[in-house]
Amino acid sequence: MITLAPTVTLWDAGEFITAAKVLGVPHPPGTPLFVLVGHVWAGVVRIGGYAWRMNLMSACFSASGAGCLFLVAHRLLLGDTAWLRTGGAAAAAILSAFPFTHWQNSNETEVYAVATASIAAICWLGVRWRDLRGTARAPHILLLIVYIAALSIGNHLLALLVGPALAVFMLYTLRASPAADPAERRMELAEWGALSALWIVLVAVGLGSTPLLIAGGALLAAGVVWSVMAGSWAFPVMAIGIAVVGISIYALLYIRSGLHPVLNEADPETWHNLLAVIRREQFGSRGLFDNPMVPGTPRTLAVIGQQFLNYFQYCSWQWGRALPFVPMVIVALGFVTLGSLGFEFTRRRDAGLATLLGALWLVTGVGLVIYMNFKAGFSMYWDRYPTIEQHEVRERDYFFVVSFQVWGMFTALGLVRLVRRLSERVPAAARTWGIALAAVVTLLPLGGNFTAASRRHGPDATVARDFAYNLLQSVEPYGVLFGFGDNDTFPVWYLQEVEGVRQDVTQINLSLANLDWYLRQLAERPVRVFDAAHAPAVYRAVAPAQPPPRPALPLTERDIDGMQPVELGQDGMFRSAGVELVFRKAQRLLTADQVILYTIATDLPSSRPVTFGVSSGRGSWLGLDSHLVFQGLAFKVVPRADTTRRFVRGLQGTMVDSTRTRMLVDSVFQWGRLFGRDSLELEPAAEQVARSFSAAFLELGNAAAVRGDQRQTLASLRRAYHLNPSQALADIIRRVETQGVQSLFSR
Repeated sequence: MITLAPTVTLWDAGEFITAAKVLGVPHPPGTPLFVLVGHVWAGVVRIGGYAWRMNLMSACFSASGAGCLFLVAHRLLLGDTAWLRTGGAAAAAILSAFPFTHWQNSNETEVYAVATASIAAICWLGVRWRDLRGTARAPHILLLIVYIAALSIGNHLLALLVGPALAVFMLYTLRASPAADPAERRMELAEWGALSALWIVLVAVGLGSTPLLIAGGALLAAGVVWSVMAGSWAFPVMAIGIAVVGISIYALLYIRSGLHPVLNEADPETWHNLLAVIRREQFGSRGLFDNPMVPGTPRTLAVIGQQFLNYFQYCSWQWGRALPFVPMVIVALGFVTLGSLGFEFTRRRDAGLATLLGALWLVTGVGLVIYMNFKAGFSMYWDRYPTIEQHEVRERDYFFVVSFQVWGMFTALGLVRLVRRLSERVPAAARTWGIALAAVVTLLPLGGNFTAASRRHGPDATVARDFAYNLLQSVEPYGVLFGFGDNDTFPVWYLQEVEGVRQDVTQINLSLANLDWYLRQLAERPVRVFDAAHAPAVYRAVAPAQPPPRPALPLTERDIDGMQPVELGQDGMFRSAGVELVFRKAQRLLTADQVILYTIATDLPSSRPVTFGVSSGRGSWLGLDSHLVFQGLAFKVVPRADTTRRFVRGLQGTMVDSTRTRMLVDSVFQWGRLFGRDSLELEPAAEQVARSFSAAFLELGNAAAVRGDQRQTLASLRRAYHLNPSQALADIIRRVETQGVQSLFSR
């Protein structure tokens, strides 16, 4: 049975779905093509929830890319028997579609499926250009390639990595099979030069690099002159014009930002801001020769070796991620062998296509390892690099997805080579067994990745939406919710703007709160009405009769300009609405810290709730611990919390409203499939969410223990252990089971 329910995943998917819905501007570089196509797609394909439609779009682009690679392999196998040619091309399509990383990309709202479809389309068009050389249609094919490449800048720069492979393929073709007419040879070479230079310009535009744009522009000018001298003046002019039309997709950011959509990251409504978005200035950068794990030190061969080992780890995942470690490695080695045979088969059969696919594999694999210069992978090298700052915040295998797809094609062609040999040398019965074995190998990633890559079957299938829902429902009407990272922000944006849940809550992302454009948007955001139908019943009694008259963060331009990071010159005291905080001399207050203080000073006196999400981290509390009360999945700022009798002292050092928390946990929160299995195996981000969920059960278990309720203590602690197992918690549970709840308080 196929479910059409909304499925939003962690990381960027919630933001992209929201951007498509409201025609907004997601994080730099803004991905205007993806936003526009997603908006139109979800508006036309009216089946299932909005998130489901967007995920379907990714799947369809992935399928279209596999179709293009089928055509490439089908062309390579020209001359073979019909069954072998079609079967081999189908194997190439399947093995390029179902590597673990690509399958995951195809199941969520992300830009990578669109990018890989663009690359596959350009590869097929390159093959068509070769077949149509000497006809009037050949230049048209090249112009279509230019348009797809230029337009793809508005989705993801990954698509432009096919450029070097295409340029090498075209040059090889022109050298290996030169036109009979010398004039035509000169014209083709000149057009190749102009096209290659134009590609450099497109890369420069995509990166927002002025030096590269100047260099590419000079090469393009030389290419145009070369083409004109060779008798082809129309082609470079048309190519440049078509490229400009494709690049113009970035005008969408400028236009939509000027209309102030709900999601408007980096506010690119001016040329300066638009250029900053394209250049990704918000994220900073690292040099190619810098050691990303230890800033200020050079990148050594040892570091590069570690990065390649991380890449090989990702390679080993592609063909059987759901398998145990040893079988997974054995399968990976088998695919390495078959892929090597397939490359050799391709080289002998069609050196041009071997050049195209081989160069594409090198650029998107080896080339990206060197260029991206990633920190240590999330799952590796913790013995060498013990802090989280020395690791990527998540696995970066998706950057190398095209190299995995190409290797899948080579594997399929290796199978074709083996089947051909069997067909020539063994009896028909043995040949049938060989074909069956090849089919099994082809379908192995489908089975070996099914439970790991599919978004529908795991216990974390709805964890992103559930986390957002539970966070929002932990906040009373018209409250402020401080978050920190992508995974406690993007799903909330999705839930509020796409599903319309708890729009009255103002979320403030403390990472973005250090940026002036974000503060301006918060200051201008209107208050939206509390919808009691989508909130816990208990909130209906405490909701104000009228919405607050002003935004939660009513900053003026002068206020924003004055909120610069500051180092205190002397000790100081913050006092507002019963909250007192002491700050010491030389303490540094970031803009986000000042936003917290301003929010407390502005909203608490009017009884507007101010809360920190459970994942915001103690480091963002500014020493407010004694003024915080845990309820649900949020810490509410409450003056003199320690003296309020209905609260109990919690495990996290703050007071706990156990009555409110139990009501939310039992009657309001959504847990998806997290409690549907005896034990959980989650990927790291979902594991982090489960850890946040467990906090509510830990606090309820502690409160029950204080009351002497052994049954409830065990029930809560067992659920906490299920979400976040640890030996220490297991020992506590065993102690309560054998010695009673009183044993927890004995000395």
